[in-house]
Amino acid sequence: MPRPKQVLLAVDAANHAIDAKESGARMNYGVSLTYAAHHGVIKQAGFYGVRCNGVGERERQQLIALKQAGFNRMVVRPLRQRADGTNKSDIDTVIVMDVWEAVVQKETDIVVLLSGDSDFVPLVECLVERGVEVHVIGPDRGTAWELAIAATHFLYASQLEGLVQSGSGNGTPVGDRLSSESERPTREAVSASCNGS
Repeated sequence: MPRPKQVLLAVDAANHAIDAKESGARMNYGVSLTYAAHHGVIKQAGFYGVRCNGVGERERQQLIALKQAGFNRMVVRPLRQRADGTNKSDIDTVIVMDVWEAVVQKETDIVVLLSGDSDFVPLVECLVERGVEVHVIGPDRGTAWELAIAATHFLYASQLEGLVQSGSGNGTPVGDRLSSESERPTREAVSASCNGS
């Protein structure tokens, strides 16, 4: 009897939080655990976030709730301010190292990455070339098209039912911003635009 597929889930929380905040929505990361479990046995479920001014009581409670929901790797790194005034975190590097180590150790068959960050394109391309199935779930507004087409499977966050929830803010819910599937770029359309067609 073949072993069940091993799944690594990596949630780039800061990447999704920006899109959710701008749209007045909130993220239900527990839905990503259900999605990952649908594809196999979750070997590692990582939640990767950044903090600006320490971790307050609200953030502590959210992190504890995520841990209790099933995330078994919690990484929260400080946001550093550069001399030019921009902010930077090393959270992307931590995600890459965790994913790469699991693949090299043959501990995962499927990677589910919640991010739209183009910094992950080389990793995703490398994984796919090695036969690893990669599911990318990216923010509706902030997903690099290169990441979307590099993945084996791609969804916008609003396409995964329950992941993005309307918040109490005045912003437009993420799922309402794109009124039809035809407004989303397809692999073929993106590929054609790269080739000058």
